[in-house]
Amino acid sequence: MHLHLDCPTGISGDMFLAAMVDLGLDLAPFQDLLNGCGLDVTIEGRPETRDGLQGTGLRITTNRPQVFRDLDSILTLITASRLTPKVQRRSRLAFQRLAEVEASVHNVELSAVHFHEVGAVDTLVDVLGCFWALEQLEVTAVSCSSLPWFQGLVDCEHGRLPLPAPATVELLRGKPVYPTAYQKEIITPTGALILDQTVSLFADGPRGRLEKNGTGWGTMDLGATPNGLRAFLTRAGNEAGEEIWVLESNLDHLSGEELGSLFSALQDQGALDFIYLQGVMKKNRPGGLLQVLCAGKDLEKIQDTFFDHSLTLGIRRRKSERVVLDRKNSTLKTRFGNLQAKEVSLKDRSLIKPEFEALQELAGKTGRSVAELRYLLSEPNTMS
Repeated sequence: MHLHLDCPTGISGDMFLAAMVDLGLDLAPFQDLLNGCGLDVTIEGRPETRDGLQGTGLRITTNRPQVFRDLDSILTLITASRLTPKVQRRSRLAFQRLAEVEASVHNVELSAVHFHEVGAVDTLVDVLGCFWALEQLEVTAVSCSSLPWFQGLVDCEHGRLPLPAPATVELLRGKPVYPTAYQKEIITPTGALILDQTVSLFADGPRGRLEKNGTGWGTMDLGATPNGLRAFLTRAGNEAGEEIWVLESNLDHLSGEELGSLFSALQDQGALDFIYLQGVMKKNRPGGLLQVLCAGKDLEKIQDTFFDHSLTLGIRRRKSERVVLDRKNSTLKTRFGNLQAKEVSLKDRSLIKPEFEALQELAGKTGRSVAELRYLLSEPNTMS
């Protein structure tokens, strides 16, 4: 699925989650996950009508005093949660990014950054909820409209600051904006972080077959214009593509251990895929070609990681388009039990492939190898 965000009156974390609820997402399981971490929160999505438009407002409450956490305590909480590994990884990267931005704009060491509003429960809910929602809705790509610029002043932990707040400005760097007359903080730091970490393409509208639409209401009084974020879910089909970047370099100076460290770093930073093709370099040195795929929103950090961990003198890069088949989470029923699987739509057919992690778990239970299980599952009599 593809998610397109239309935000003429800005975006906040609450507005994003409210829009996901309006698309049909049930936040009750997510609330249970957070309460399992000891956060003790209640998340309520309430239908609201504003100026004749239907949408959803979000309310986050907690019975415990607000705790302003530093980066380490947030990362510890994420790791201790029962969120999936993918949601944990994306959440950690998002808070790491925010900490780096805060350290840069306020000229302090990363270790000295102590989140204020960002460490509060509602922001934890917004950021973790964003990636949880995208996984639940099976969103594979996010696009967004151009972003409204705004002015004014805001009081925060650092005193009275001009709008957009410095951290927001940094998170909006490289993204398309246009001027407005708004004198309120219509794009919050959390909203800007969500855009920074999820959007791979800025476009005038959604592309593909429209499946669902929803509106998440904000709390700003903007006069005649209701403060809302519209979200559209589209199914790409087999003909629609998405833009990605291809980075590559010839490497002949790294040891096997150093190459392994480079691969791990690229994966941790969110590379879509990579491949290392061995060959013979100049002066008859053994080496290879490393090619990395990444989303546009991750281009700078993937490129920096490539340079930092390889010390290569140059990287070739080009923008490309890839076609992604429709896919969704599914269950494969076998005589060994139910396995988590991925269902792929190909024209008028559906293909179901068991997840590798599910095969690994089954291998541990049965004493069979993954290769043997794949062979057995391909036989018709293994299905129930």
